[in-house]
Amino acid sequence: MGPISLQRVKTSLLTPEDLVVGSLLVLPYLVYPALLGLLGFLGLSLQRWGQAVGQLLYGQGWGWLGLGLILSTLGSQAPGESVLQLTNFLPFFGLYGAIAIALINLQQPLATLRTWALVLLLATIPINLRAVLEYYLNAPENYSRWLNLPWLQWLYGGIYYGHRASSVFGHPNVLASYMVMVFGLGLGLCAYCLQTSQRRRLTLWIYAATCLSLVGIFCSGSRNGLLVAGVQVLLFFALVQPARPVLLAGLGSLATVAACTLIWGVGGRSLAESFSTITLRLDVWQVAWQMIPNHPWLGTGLGTFKLLYEPHAVPLYDSLGHAHNLWLMLALEAGIPVALGFTIIVGWIMVQGSQHLLDATIAKAPKAILAGYFIGFGGNVLFAIFDLAFYDARANVLGWLMLAVIQAIPTLTSAPNRLD
Repeated sequence: MGPISLQRVKTSLLTPEDLVVGSLLVLPYLVYPALLGLLGFLGLSLQRWGQAVGQLLYGQGWGWLGLGLILSTLGSQAPGESVLQLTNFLPFFGLYGAIAIALINLQQPLATLRTWALVLLLATIPINLRAVLEYYLNAPENYSRWLNLPWLQWLYGGIYYGHRASSVFGHPNVLASYMVMVFGLGLGLCAYCLQTSQRRRLTLWIYAATCLSLVGIFCSGSRNGLLVAGVQVLLFFALVQPARPVLLAGLGSLATVAACTLIWGVGGRSLAESFSTITLRLDVWQVAWQMIPNHPWLGTGLGTFKLLYEPHAVPLYDSLGHAHNLWLMLALEAGIPVALGFTIIVGWIMVQGSQHLLDATIAKAPKAILAGYFIGFGGNVLFAIFDLAFYDARANVLGWLMLAVIQAIPTLTSAPNRLD
Protein backbone atom coordinates (compact mmCIF):
# COMPACT_ATOMS: atom_id res chain seq x y z
CA MET A 1 0.00 0.00 0.00
CA GLY A 2 1.39 3.38 -0.93
CA PRO A 3 1.52 6.52 1.21
CA ILE A 4 -1.84 7.58 2.58
CA SER A 5 -2.62 11.24 3.10
CA LEU A 6 -4.07 12.03 6.49
CA GLN A 7 -6.34 14.45 4.69
CA ARG A 8 -8.37 11.48 3.44
CA VAL A 9 -9.18 10.37 6.94
CA LYS A 10 -12.19 12.47 7.80
CA THR A 11 -14.01 13.16 11.00
CA SER A 12 -17.14 15.25 11.26
CA LEU A 13 -15.11 18.46 11.57
CA LEU A 14 -11.35 17.83 11.68
CA THR A 15 -8.73 15.58 10.15
CA PRO A 16 -6.17 13.86 12.38
CA GLU A 17 -3.51 16.25 11.13
CA ASP A 18 -5.69 19.20 12.15
CA LEU A 19 -6.06 17.68 15.61
CA VAL A 20 -2.28 17.49 16.06
CA VAL A 21 -1.66 21.04 14.82
CA GLY A 22 -4.42 22.49 16.99
CA SER A 23 -3.25 20.52 20.02
CA LEU A 24 0.36 21.67 19.64
CA LEU A 25 -0.74 25.27 19.22
CA VAL A 26 -2.62 25.40 22.54
CA LEU A 27 -0.49 22.83 24.38
CA PRO A 28 1.41 25.26 26.66
CA TYR A 29 -1.76 27.18 27.56
CA LEU A 30 -4.68 24.74 27.54
CA VAL A 31 -3.18 21.38 28.40
CA TYR A 32 -6.41 19.40 28.83
CA PRO A 33 -7.98 20.46 25.51
CA ALA A 34 -4.61 19.72 23.87
CA LEU A 35 -4.50 16.24 25.42
CA LEU A 36 -8.09 15.66 24.30
CA GLY A 37 -7.13 16.57 20.75
CA LEU A 38 -4.15 14.22 20.83
CA LEU A 39 -6.38 11.50 22.25
CA GLY A 40 -8.67 11.99 19.26
CA PHE A 41 -5.68 11.72 16.94
CA LEU A 42 -4.60 8.53 18.70
CA GLY A 43 -8.05 7.00 18.32
CA LEU A 44 -8.30 7.82 14.61
CA SER A 45 -4.76 6.60 13.99
CA LEU A 46 -5.40 3.29 15.72
CA GLN A 47 -8.57 2.88 13.67
CA ARG A 48 -6.61 3.43 10.47
CA TRP A 49 -3.20 1.91 11.26
CA GLY A 50 -3.78 -0.01 14.48
CA GLN A 51 -2.00 -3.15 13.30
CA ALA A 52 1.09 -1.22 12.17
CA VAL A 53 1.22 0.72 15.44
CA GLY A 54 0.95 -2.52 17.43
CA GLN A 55 3.69 -4.17 15.40
CA LEU A 56 6.00 -1.21 15.93
CA LEU A 57 5.45 -1.10 19.69
CA TYR A 58 5.77 -4.87 20.10
CA GLY A 59 8.77 -5.18 17.79
CA GLN A 60 10.72 -2.48 19.64
CA GLY A 61 9.92 -3.89 23.07
CA TRP A 62 7.52 -1.24 24.33
CA GLY A 63 5.01 -3.94 25.23
CA TRP A 64 7.51 -5.64 27.52
CA LEU A 65 8.45 -2.30 29.00
CA GLY A 66 4.80 -1.57 29.68
CA LEU A 67 4.39 -4.97 31.32
CA GLY A 68 7.35 -4.22 33.58
CA LEU A 69 5.79 -0.92 34.62
CA ILE A 70 2.46 -2.62 35.35
CA LEU A 71 4.13 -5.34 37.45
CA SER A 72 6.02 -2.65 39.35
CA THR A 73 2.74 -0.85 39.98
CA LEU A 74 1.06 -4.01 41.24
CA GLY A 75 3.81 -4.46 43.82
CA SER A 76 4.09 -0.77 44.64
CA GLN A 77 4.45 0.50 48.18
CA ALA A 78 1.93 3.20 47.25
CA PRO A 79 -0.40 1.64 44.60
CA GLY A 80 -2.62 4.69 44.16
CA GLU A 81 0.31 6.99 43.50
CA SER A 82 1.89 4.48 41.11
CA VAL A 83 -1.32 4.06 39.10
CA LEU A 84 -1.47 7.84 38.73
CA GLN A 85 2.17 8.01 37.63
CA LEU A 86 1.62 5.17 35.17
CA THR A 87 -0.37 7.63 33.05
CA ASN A 88 2.88 9.46 32.39
CA PHE A 89 4.07 6.42 30.41
CA LEU A 90 1.56 3.95 28.93
CA PRO A 91 -0.68 6.39 26.98
CA PHE A 92 2.40 8.07 25.56
CA PHE A 93 3.72 4.75 24.25
CA GLY A 94 0.61 4.63 22.06
CA LEU A 95 0.93 8.30 21.04
CA TYR A 96 4.56 7.71 20.06
CA GLY A 97 3.62 4.73 17.89
CA ALA A 98 0.68 6.52 16.26
CA ILE A 99 2.75 9.58 15.32
CA ALA A 100 5.63 7.47 13.97
CA ILE A 101 3.33 5.39 11.77
CA ALA A 102 1.27 8.38 10.63
CA LEU A 103 4.40 10.23 9.51
CA ILE A 104 5.59 7.48 7.20
CA ASN A 105 2.14 7.40 5.58
CA LEU A 106 2.02 11.09 4.79
CA GLN A 107 2.47 12.21 1.20
CA GLN A 108 4.40 15.32 2.29
CA PRO A 109 5.93 14.54 5.70
CA LEU A 110 8.44 17.38 5.55
CA ALA A 111 5.66 19.95 5.18
CA THR A 112 3.89 18.47 8.19
CA LEU A 113 7.04 18.40 10.32
CA ARG A 114 7.81 21.97 9.33
CA THR A 115 4.30 23.04 10.32
CA TRP A 116 4.51 21.27 13.67
CA ALA A 117 7.87 22.86 14.45
CA LEU A 118 6.66 26.31 13.38
CA VAL A 119 3.49 26.08 15.47
CA LEU A 120 5.40 24.92 18.55
CA LEU A 121 8.04 27.64 18.15
CA LEU A 122 5.73 30.61 17.49
CA ALA A 123 3.36 29.54 20.29
CA THR A 124 6.15 30.14 22.81
CA ILE A 125 6.64 33.82 21.99
CA PRO A 126 4.11 35.05 24.61
CA ILE A 127 5.51 32.52 27.11
CA ASN A 128 9.03 33.86 26.78
CA LEU A 129 7.93 37.49 26.82
CA ARG A 130 6.16 36.77 30.09
CA ALA A 131 9.31 35.02 31.34
CA VAL A 132 11.32 38.19 30.66
CA LEU A 133 8.77 40.24 32.61
CA GLU A 134 8.79 37.78 35.50
CA TYR A 135 12.58 37.74 35.58
CA TYR A 136 12.58 41.52 35.93
CA LEU A 137 9.81 41.62 38.56
CA ASN A 138 11.37 38.78 40.58
CA ALA A 139 14.66 40.61 41.01
CA PRO A 140 15.18 41.05 44.80
CA GLU A 141 14.94 44.83 44.67
CA ASN A 142 11.75 44.74 42.58
CA TYR A 143 10.20 41.92 44.59
CA SER A 144 10.39 43.86 47.83
CA ARG A 145 9.23 47.05 46.15
CA TRP A 146 6.11 45.71 44.43
CA LEU A 147 5.17 42.67 46.49
CA ASN A 148 1.99 44.23 47.89
CA LEU A 149 0.65 45.74 44.70
CA PRO A 150 -2.76 44.12 43.96
CA TRP A 151 -2.30 44.09 40.21
CA LEU A 152 0.87 41.97 40.56
CA GLN A 153 -0.73 39.23 42.65
CA TRP A 154 -0.85 37.01 39.55
CA LEU A 155 2.91 36.77 39.93
CA TYR A 156 3.59 37.21 43.62
CA GLY A 157 0.67 35.13 44.86
CA GLY A 158 2.37 31.81 44.08
CA ILE A 159 5.59 30.14 45.19
CA TYR A 160 8.58 32.45 45.04
CA TYR A 161 11.52 30.69 43.34
CA GLY A 162 13.88 33.59 43.70
CA HIS A 163 15.17 35.57 40.74
CA ARG A 164 13.74 33.06 38.27
CA ALA A 165 10.81 32.89 35.85
CA SER A 166 8.35 30.02 35.42
CA SER A 167 5.87 31.71 33.03
CA VAL A 168 2.83 29.45 32.41
CA PHE A 169 4.56 26.27 33.62
CA GLY A 170 4.44 26.76 37.38
CA HIS A 171 8.10 25.87 37.94
CA PRO A 172 11.24 27.38 36.37
CA ASN A 173 12.77 23.99 35.59
CA VAL A 174 9.72 22.89 33.60
CA LEU A 175 9.93 26.13 31.61
CA ALA A 176 13.60 25.39 30.89
CA SER A 177 12.86 21.80 29.88
CA TYR A 178 10.14 22.83 27.44
CA MET A 179 12.20 25.67 25.97
CA VAL A 180 15.23 23.43 25.47
CA MET A 181 13.16 21.24 23.16
CA VAL A 182 11.61 24.21 21.35
CA PHE A 183 15.07 25.78 20.96
CA GLY A 184 16.17 22.67 19.06
CA LEU A 185 13.21 23.05 16.69
CA GLY A 186 14.03 26.72 16.25
CA LEU A 187 17.63 25.96 15.27
CA GLY A 188 16.36 23.56 12.61
CA LEU A 189 13.88 26.10 11.25
CA CYS A 190 16.55 28.83 11.12
CA ALA A 191 18.81 26.60 9.02
CA TYR A 192 15.86 25.62 6.83
CA CYS A 193 15.05 29.28 6.13
CA LEU A 194 18.58 29.91 4.90
CA GLN A 195 18.38 26.89 2.57
CA THR A 196 15.03 27.84 1.04
CA SER A 197 13.20 30.91 -0.19
CA GLN A 198 10.92 31.71 2.72
CA ARG A 199 8.85 34.84 3.18
CA ARG A 200 11.02 37.46 4.83
CA ARG A 201 8.46 38.31 7.50
CA LEU A 202 8.05 34.66 8.52
CA THR A 203 11.82 34.19 8.57
CA LEU A 204 12.23 37.13 10.94
CA TRP A 205 9.56 35.69 13.23
CA ILE A 206 11.42 32.37 13.28
CA TYR A 207 14.74 34.01 14.11
CA ALA A 208 13.16 36.13 16.82
CA ALA A 209 11.25 33.24 18.38
CA THR A 210 14.37 31.05 18.44
CA CYS A 211 16.39 33.77 20.17
CA LEU A 212 13.51 34.32 22.60
CA SER A 213 13.48 30.63 23.51
CA LEU A 214 17.13 30.96 24.52
CA VAL A 215 16.25 34.07 26.52
CA GLY A 216 13.46 32.12 28.21
CA ILE A 217 15.94 29.42 29.25
CA PHE A 218 18.18 32.11 30.75
CA CYS A 219 15.26 33.72 32.60
CA SER A 220 14.29 30.36 34.09
CA GLY A 221 17.56 30.41 36.00
CA SER A 222 18.15 26.75 35.19
CA ARG A 223 21.85 25.88 35.17
CA ASN A 224 20.93 22.60 33.54
CA GLY A 225 18.95 24.36 30.80
CA LEU A 226 21.79 26.72 29.94
CA LEU A 227 24.36 23.94 29.73
CA VAL A 228 22.04 21.83 27.58
CA ALA A 229 21.34 24.74 25.22
CA GLY A 230 25.08 25.17 24.71
CA VAL A 231 25.49 21.49 23.87
CA GLN A 232 22.51 21.72 21.49
CA VAL A 233 24.18 24.48 19.49
CA LEU A 234 27.34 22.40 19.16
CA LEU A 235 25.30 19.33 18.16
CA PHE A 236 23.48 21.43 15.58
CA PHE A 237 26.79 22.48 14.02
CA ALA A 238 27.88 18.83 13.84
CA LEU A 239 24.66 17.51 12.27
CA VAL A 240 23.70 20.32 9.91
CA GLN A 241 27.03 22.02 9.19
CA PRO A 242 25.18 25.30 8.59
CA ALA A 243 26.21 28.26 6.54
CA ARG A 244 28.49 30.86 8.10
CA PRO A 245 25.66 33.29 9.09
CA VAL A 246 23.98 30.60 11.20
CA LEU A 247 27.32 29.50 12.64
CA LEU A 248 28.20 33.05 13.66
CA ALA A 249 24.69 33.66 15.03
CA GLY A 250 24.88 30.50 17.13
CA LEU A 251 28.30 31.35 18.52
CA GLY A 252 27.15 34.91 19.16
CA SER A 253 24.11 33.65 21.07
CA LEU A 254 26.28 31.44 23.26
CA ALA A 255 28.67 34.32 23.91
CA THR A 256 25.76 36.61 24.83
CA VAL A 257 24.29 34.08 27.26
CA ALA A 258 27.74 33.52 28.79
CA ALA A 259 28.19 37.28 29.25
CA CYS A 260 24.74 37.64 30.84
CA THR A 261 25.54 34.76 33.17
CA LEU A 262 28.78 36.39 34.24
CA ILE A 263 27.00 39.70 34.86
CA TRP A 264 23.71 38.59 36.45
CA GLY A 265 24.48 35.04 37.48
CA VAL A 266 22.03 32.14 37.11
CA GLY A 267 18.65 32.68 38.70
CA GLY A 268 20.00 35.30 41.06
CA ARG A 269 22.95 33.12 42.04
CA SER A 270 26.49 34.14 41.15
CA LEU A 271 28.41 31.79 38.89
CA ALA A 272 30.56 30.61 41.79
CA GLU A 273 27.50 30.02 43.97
CA SER A 274 25.74 28.13 41.18
CA PHE A 275 28.59 25.66 40.84
CA SER A 276 29.08 25.33 44.59
CA THR A 277 25.53 23.99 45.05
CA ILE A 278 25.91 21.26 42.42
CA THR A 279 27.07 18.92 45.20
CA LEU A 280 23.51 18.96 46.56
CA ARG A 281 22.33 17.30 43.33
CA LEU A 282 25.02 14.66 43.76
CA ASP A 283 23.77 14.04 47.29
CA VAL A 284 20.25 13.46 45.94
CA TRP A 285 21.62 10.91 43.47
CA GLN A 286 23.48 9.13 46.25
CA VAL A 287 20.30 8.81 48.31
CA ALA A 288 18.45 7.31 45.33
CA TRP A 289 21.37 5.03 44.50
CA GLN A 290 21.43 3.63 48.00
CA MET A 291 17.72 2.76 47.79
CA ILE A 292 17.97 0.75 44.55
CA PRO A 293 19.49 -2.49 45.95
CA ASN A 294 16.51 -2.93 48.27
CA HIS A 295 14.11 -3.54 45.34
CA PRO A 296 16.27 -4.11 42.22
CA TRP A 297 13.81 -6.08 40.05
CA LEU A 298 10.42 -4.35 40.26
CA GLY A 299 11.36 -1.22 42.18
CA THR A 300 9.33 0.45 44.87
CA GLY A 301 6.60 1.69 42.53
CA LEU A 302 6.34 4.79 40.36
CA GLY A 303 6.17 8.02 42.33
CA THR A 304 7.36 6.52 45.62
CA PHE A 305 10.72 8.26 45.98
CA LYS A 306 9.10 11.29 47.57
CA LEU A 307 7.32 9.02 50.05
CA LEU A 308 10.43 7.02 50.96
CA TYR A 309 12.73 10.01 51.26
CA GLU A 310 13.73 10.73 54.84
CA PRO A 311 13.62 14.45 55.70
CA HIS A 312 17.04 16.12 55.53
CA ALA A 313 18.75 13.01 54.19
CA VAL A 314 20.15 15.67 51.87
CA PRO A 315 21.02 18.88 53.72
CA LEU A 316 18.55 21.73 53.18
CA TYR A 317 15.85 19.41 51.79
CA ASP A 318 13.12 18.26 54.16
CA SER A 319 11.29 16.74 51.19
CA LEU A 320 12.12 15.80 47.60
CA GLY A 321 9.69 15.09 44.79
CA HIS A 322 11.96 12.89 42.67
CA ALA A 323 15.51 11.62 42.23
CA HIS A 324 16.54 14.38 39.77
CA ASN A 325 17.78 11.79 37.28
CA LEU A 326 15.59 9.77 34.93
CA TRP A 327 17.67 6.59 35.04
CA LEU A 328 18.00 6.56 38.82
CA MET A 329 14.28 7.24 39.09
CA LEU A 330 13.40 4.34 36.78
CA ALA A 331 15.85 1.94 38.46
CA LEU A 332 14.53 2.82 41.92
CA GLU A 333 10.81 3.07 41.21
CA ALA A 334 10.32 0.64 38.28
CA GLY A 335 13.31 -1.69 38.68
CA ILE A 336 16.65 -2.09 36.97
CA PRO A 337 15.26 -4.20 34.04
CA VAL A 338 12.83 -1.41 33.10
CA ALA A 339 15.56 1.24 33.35
CA LEU A 340 17.85 -0.81 31.10
CA GLY A 341 15.07 -1.63 28.65
CA PHE A 342 14.02 2.01 28.36
CA THR A 343 17.62 3.08 27.77
CA ILE A 344 18.25 0.41 25.12
CA ILE A 345 15.04 1.12 23.17
CA VAL A 346 15.38 4.90 23.14
CA GLY A 347 19.13 4.70 22.56
CA TRP A 348 18.67 2.43 19.55
CA ILE A 349 16.07 4.78 18.04
CA MET A 350 18.44 7.72 18.45
CA VAL A 351 21.42 5.84 16.99
CA GLN A 352 19.40 4.84 13.93
CA GLY A 353 18.10 8.38 13.48
CA SER A 354 21.53 10.00 13.82
CA GLN A 355 23.10 7.61 11.32
CA HIS A 356 20.57 8.57 8.68
CA LEU A 357 20.86 12.28 9.48
CA LEU A 358 24.60 12.11 8.84
CA ASP A 359 23.99 10.67 5.38
CA ALA A 360 25.56 13.13 2.96
CA THR A 361 22.98 12.38 0.25
CA ILE A 362 20.13 14.06 2.16
CA ALA A 363 19.41 17.61 0.99
CA LYS A 364 20.30 20.30 3.50
CA ALA A 365 16.79 21.74 3.83
CA PRO A 366 15.04 18.52 4.92
CA LYS A 367 18.03 17.60 7.06
CA ALA A 368 17.68 20.91 8.92
CA ILE A 369 14.04 20.21 9.86
CA LEU A 370 14.75 16.61 10.92
CA ALA A 371 17.86 17.67 12.83
CA GLY A 372 15.77 20.20 14.75
CA TYR A 373 13.63 17.39 16.17
CA PHE A 374 16.70 15.29 16.93
CA ILE A 375 18.45 18.16 18.70
CA GLY A 376 15.28 19.04 20.60
CA PHE A 377 14.94 15.47 21.88
CA GLY A 378 18.67 15.27 22.55
CA GLY A 379 18.26 18.32 24.77
CA ASN A 380 15.40 16.57 26.55
CA VAL A 381 17.61 13.54 27.23
CA LEU A 382 20.46 15.69 28.52
CA PHE A 383 18.09 17.66 30.72
CA ALA A 384 16.85 14.40 32.28
CA ILE A 385 20.34 13.70 33.62
CA PHE A 386 19.94 16.44 36.22
CA ASP A 387 16.21 17.04 36.47
CA LEU A 388 12.82 15.57 35.54
CA ALA A 389 10.04 17.49 33.84
CA PHE A 390 7.96 14.68 32.30
CA TYR A 391 5.55 14.99 35.22
CA ASP A 392 4.26 18.03 33.33
CA ALA A 393 2.16 16.67 30.47
CA ARG A 394 3.23 19.48 28.15
CA ALA A 395 6.90 18.59 28.35
CA ASN A 396 6.00 14.89 28.16
CA VAL A 397 3.96 15.31 24.97
CA LEU A 398 6.75 17.23 23.28
CA GLY A 399 9.35 14.63 24.21
CA TRP A 400 7.35 11.70 22.85
CA LEU A 401 6.46 13.64 19.69
CA MET A 402 10.14 14.23 18.97
CA LEU A 403 11.06 10.62 19.67
CA ALA A 404 8.37 9.53 17.19
CA VAL A 405 9.86 11.81 14.53
CA ILE A 406 13.33 10.34 15.15
CA GLN A 407 11.84 6.85 14.80
CA ALA A 408 10.44 7.84 11.38
CA ILE A 409 13.71 9.37 10.11
CA PRO A 410 15.18 6.17 8.60
CA THR A 411 12.00 5.51 6.60
CA LEU A 412 11.60 9.12 5.51
CA THR A 413 15.22 9.53 4.41
CA SER A 414 15.14 6.28 2.44
CA ALA A 415 12.71 7.98 0.03
CA PRO A 416 14.28 11.43 -0.52
CA ASN A 417 11.63 12.41 -3.08
CA ARG A 418 9.10 12.58 -0.24
CA LEU A 419 11.21 15.20 1.55
CA ASP A 420 11.04 17.77 -1.24
